[in-house]
Amino acid sequence: MEFGVRELIQFGTLLASLAGAFAVVKSQVSRIMEDIAKLQTYAIKLENRLEIIESGQAVIQHQVKIFGGILSPANLKELTTQLTALDTEMKTTQKNLDKLYGMHNGKHPSIGA
Repeated sequence: MEFGVRELIQFGTLLASLAGAFAVVKSQVSRIMEDIAKLQTYAIKLENRLEIIESGQAVIQHQVKIFGGILSPANLKELTTQLTALDTEMKTTQKNLDKLYGMHNGKHPSIGA
């Protein structure tokens, strides 16, 4: 098995091709690593934004639940009943107060010393 000039040229060409391919692969890998680092940073930012949105949504859902309880028909009926009772009691109290004012004519008899 003898190597001639032709085989040596082919072997040199093969080595040059491999070296070129290695350089291309090396540059591509470094570029890919940079892209992965950028994507990781972007993913972290997205996760933070998502957490903020989810916490805001939880607060809104809690508030809606509270307002739903306050504005429920059963609760509104109870509040209306209480307001009606208070209004009736206030009218009765006002009527009694007017009677008391009517009893007192604003003049005091002199006690004389």
